[in-house]
Amino acid sequence: MNEPLNDLLDSRASGWGRLSSRTFIVVAVIVAALLRIAWAVRHGLAIDQDGAEYCRIAQNLLSGRGYVGIFDNGPQLNYGPLYPLMIAGVSVVLRSTESAARAISIVFGAALVVPMFKIAERLYGRRVAGAVTALVVFHPALIALAASTYAEGPYLTLLMWALLWLMKWVTDRRIGASIAAGALFGLAYLVRTEAFVLAGAFVAAGLVAAPFVRDRRATLIGALALAATFAVVAAPYVAFLTRSTGRFRIEGKGAIVYEWSQRINAGMTDQEAGRGIGADLSDQGVYMKPNLEVVNSASYTPRDLLVFLLKNARRNIGVIHETIVDEAALGSPILFALAVLGLFRAAWDRRRIALEGILVATGGMVVLILFSAPEFYFRFIYPLLGLLLIWAGKGADELREWGRVTVASFSHNERLVRTGGACLKWASIGLVLVISLRALPGLFQFQESLLGERARAGRWLAAQQGGRKWVMDTGVQVAYYAGGDMIYLPYATSDLALRYIAKRQPSFIVLHSGTNPLSLPYANQWFDSGIPDRRAVLVYDRGTPPQERIEIYRWVDGTHTAL
Repeated sequence: MNEPLNDLLDSRASGWGRLSSRTFIVVAVIVAALLRIAWAVRHGLAIDQDGAEYCRIAQNLLSGRGYVGIFDNGPQLNYGPLYPLMIAGVSVVLRSTESAARAISIVFGAALVVPMFKIAERLYGRRVAGAVTALVVFHPALIALAASTYAEGPYLTLLMWALLWLMKWVTDRRIGASIAAGALFGLAYLVRTEAFVLAGAFVAAGLVAAPFVRDRRATLIGALALAATFAVVAAPYVAFLTRSTGRFRIEGKGAIVYEWSQRINAGMTDQEAGRGIGADLSDQGVYMKPNLEVVNSASYTPRDLLVFLLKNARRNIGVIHETIVDEAALGSPILFALAVLGLFRAAWDRRRIALEGILVATGGMVVLILFSAPEFYFRFIYPLLGLLLIWAGKGADELREWGRVTVASFSHNERLVRTGGACLKWASIGLVLVISLRALPGLFQFQESLLGERARAGRWLAAQQGGRKWVMDTGVQVAYYAGGDMIYLPYATSDLALRYIAKRQPSFIVLHSGTNPLSLPYANQWFDSGIPDRRAVLVYDRGTPPQERIEIYRWVDGTHTAL
């Protein structure tokens, strides 16, 4: 490793060498943005599943249909409003909701550099902040997330900004920092509503600590200011939820998750729990019903919630542990080992306990939220990845120090000593990045954006004459590109599914090659042999390996039955 780079990133004496920290951050943000744009251009062949829903909400807002998603069955109560609102605004300029969603994600993904650098600098100093910045800029999982249309990217950036300002309030006791933290937690809540758990926990911690600390008044005022600011930012969405459901609600997602989990805990597969129907053709799965119906029908006591959490935690704890410790797409086990080293290699003083405690508490609450999930998706781990990268940057720097001291024990060449430590540090970071890059293509979350045949099939449908199109499918991407509305193909036997289709009268039915048999028991049979009903007429059959093959059937004389 050459001397200028050592001076830039590893020298205690010269700090940042020729670059100021501001210049370094600007360069890092630009590099991060370019990498994420390049990934989006190369891999963004189709919109992601959740992205299609966010973008359709944005389209419906712009067209005056209200806060309604692609299923057009009442108000969307599962997703926070900030991401689709931003998409709606940016799409006015870009003329495409999908392009707007990717642009927003890229901006937030590149901007993540700033709070991550600042948190690491506040905790460990500028040299560690440089290592953390390198991890954020070049980590493949973060690059892929920022090039996607998932809301987890903007959420992670807002969350880390909120934690940064919370740390500033803890160290400086300035009311402005507490207000900023509350506003940022509020914005994070508007992206993913579980952020209210974090904001509430930190407010509660401040109120409990106030009587026992020296500056009681400042602590009390800061906690109340954070709570008040969060409430002001969150109030419009809380009012929307309250008006939509008829009772005061901070979020609607929890009720949907609870009902879904109850069906899984009763012995159903996650697909049956989400998309099952009754023998009388009634909609039973939580995603076959309007969100409003599910939310208003959910009823539970505190004891019910505790039992629900314990059952879900028992089901999820293994996969969460495996993902954190061993998931190669994160860069583990090397990433996890570096994070542990960074956390525990050096003793904690009072200041580090206060600041590090914020991150540890955040990690604990994120895990608690993950315990409640009916099923686990890789993207849920991103808040923990943000924390792990901070600790891993510190761990890599601890390796640098170990290598420097080790080399110094048999050589007095200062350049050799510094280079030996730096090589060990950057080799460990490089190994994390290489492991992640090799594993990332195997994740279905990022394979979705490569399913270009779905975009082509949807655009073909959009070109077909006729009025409003209702599309039956296992996913929402084709319906999104068709400009149509969506009905899920039900989890049922073949005969029952055909009766349900006849009841709902869709415009088109979409089948995909290689559908997971656990998703729909009849899907592969229908794909190979045709839908066994004369009203289903094959009108589209395209796609060849390794691309997905898609069949589209027109339901003859179909007119969708409104809910």
